[in-house]
Order: sequence, then structure tokens, then C-alpha cells
Amino acid sequence: MLTIAPSAQVASRDFFINLPLDSQAGIKGGLGALFGFGVASPTPLDSHLRENDGSLAPHSSRDDAYRDFIARGSALIEPQFGSVFGHVGSDALDLLHRLTTNSILDLPNGSARRTVLTNEKGRITDVIWVFKRSDKELLLVSDAPDASPMRNGIERFTIIEDAELNDLKDFLKRWYLIGPGTEGVIRELLPELDFSDTEIGSIRGMDIFDGGIVLALRTDAAGPQSWLIMAAEAAVPEVASRFASAGLQPTSNELFDFVRIKNQVPIVGKELTEDVNPLEAGLIDLIDFDKGCYVGQEVIARLDTYDKVQRVLVGFTQIVRREDERFVSPGERISSPDVGRDVGWVTSVANDPKNDELIGMSYLRKAYCESGTQLTTSEGSVIKVLPNA
Repeated sequence: MLTIAPSAQVASRDFFINLPLDSQAGIKGGLGALFGFGVASPTPLDSHLRENDGSLAPHSSRDDAYRDFIARGSALIEPQFGSVFGHVGSDALDLLHRLTTNSILDLPNGSARRTVLTNEKGRITDVIWVFKRSDKELLLVSDAPDASPMRNGIERFTIIEDAELNDLKDFLKRWYLIGPGTEGVIRELLPELDFSDTEIGSIRGMDIFDGGIVLALRTDAAGPQSWLIMAAEAAVPEVASRFASAGLQPTSNELFDFVRIKNQVPIVGKELTEDVNPLEAGLIDLIDFDKGCYVGQEVIARLDTYDKVQRVLVGFTQIVRREDERFVSPGERISSPDVGRDVGWVTSVANDPKNDELIGMSYLRKAYCESGTQLTTSEGSVIKVLPNA
């Protein structure tokens, strides 16, 4: 399975260029709200798009989107999932360090690192990118379809700490650029920035004009060269105009799912849930085993020390035996064909537009994860385990 984030951060020379975060500096365009500073009567992004023509025409069909993706090697997604929060206060950094699996205290200013928020059983609550502006100013970025588990998981332990979460959905617009050709596309979109020598966790950013902040983070959330683009309210029309000039039209989240499943990349809400722990999900690179205590740390440490991980995440394809056969659905249980033993479950599926083949991801007991192994779902469909992407 594709490793989707290293434990070491990658500092960026360009991160937050000219970002005016001083609360006394007359911050414009909602930027003060990014890190908890007050701004009077901000304009929600939806209204801003309508009033300033920052919208983009979507592809007319899934087939059109897929053909464009194949031709260009890149696709633009306006995600219907995910959230961005400001986490501010003198205790924000230390609190997050004590609640998640990765080391956050040593994160340099202007850098980002990915970490897992776990519960007392060592199960996954959320997986978040942490952008550090300073010890008191953080951005938390998640791809979860519902932000409430992450928010509740942090606020539950915010008792006397000086730390506050602020939802930034009205101040930041998000896009994903995905696909193997994205490196060339993003250079064309943001020629002011240097995109050489990037890797997972690399950040680039600039102020297009006063208050028009644009940030680009390489997440590989759908496979290699996946970039998350975030723009402050004032920068949205300019970014949308650049997308349009490059011939990029937003396509459905269905294509995002297909690409990430093809690359065997898990996502919060489907593979990354409270049903599993980070080791089962292949997120060992997001765990710092030397950092000390955090919520769920003892459970995860025991699983690692005594090699008690019993199941892993794998890709599969469905073997279709007749033309009218139904496709496998998420949630179906998986059993071994020999003794009928329950060995796992399906987490995600997608149709390959090229050949109408169904691919998916599932958790399986280790003994059944060898490539080529054929298994049966609870609805009678046959699947075949794929090699690691």
C-alpha cells in the first residue's frame, strides 16, 4: 500500500510569504479569522463566488472528466468532504502533541506534518495535517466527511488549556489537483513559486495581493502528485481564473475516489475510522514511538511491540462471472471460500471508467492478503486481492 506521509516535516521557503498575521495590522479578506483574530462581518465564500464570478463550470459527464484526466494526466476536484480549522492559543501546540500519534512540538514554524488523532482504544478518530505558523497559531486540515469527531476529540481534552478551535469554512476555499501530470499543471498555475524538489508535506504559498493568500500542500491524498490548494476569500476569483485559463474544469468527487482507490490510498470516513488502528491502516510512518504519552498510546505500543496486528488494508478487483452480476458494495463482509471464515470487510469501491471493472479496498486478515487470493463477499461476489500499489 502507498505510504502517504513521512514522519519528518518538509520546511518550505515560500510558506506564508508576506502573510500579515499581526492582529494590530488591519488584516483584510478574512485572514484574521485564520488564526482566531476578530474580523467584522466576513463575507462567506459562497456569496463571494456569486458576487465575484469565482465559480467554474463543471464537466458535463463522468466520461468527459475521465477522458480529460487521461489526456492531461491531471484533474481538478472541488472536494465535497474535508474541513480546515484554526487552532490557536498558548497551549494549542502542546495539547495537540498530547492527543495525536506524531511529534508536533518540534515542528518548525512554516512547516506541516501529518498526525493521527486516536481514542482511548488506539482507534482512528481523524488524520490531520498540522500547519504551524507559530507555537500559538496552527491550521488543522482534514479530509474527513464530518469534522465533529475531530473537533469533539480535541475539545473533550481542552479543560483549562488556552486553546480554541475555529471553523474556517467561510474563509478558505479548497481544491485538489490530482494525477501524475499535476506537477506540470501546478507550475503553470502558480509560476511565481518554486515547485522543484517537492515531496509529501511540501508547502508553497504566496500573497497574490493584500489579503489574497494561496497555499499549496502536497498531500498525495489520491496518489503521487496530489496537491491541496487553499485560497483565502480575497484570492478565490484569481485562483478560479487561473484554473479556467489552464483549461481545468472541476470534476466529480467520484473521479477522486477512483484515482485514490487505484493507488490504494485510504481516506478518513472509509478506510480510516474508529474500527481500526493506525498500524492496521498502514500509517506507521505517522507514529512517533519515542514521543511519550498520547491518547491511545499504550494500546498502539503493545500492538507494535508484540506484533499483534492481525489485519491489513489491501486493494482488490471483482471477478465478474456473468454480465448482469451486481457490483460489490462498501460494508460487505468477506469470507474465505474454503471454510467460510469471516476474514474482513469492504471499505471502498469504484468503477474503472476505462473497462468498467470494479476495484476496491478492504481490510483482510494477514493470512488472506497474498496477491491473487480469491475470496467471497457476504452477497456472493468473488473478489481477487491485488498487489500493493
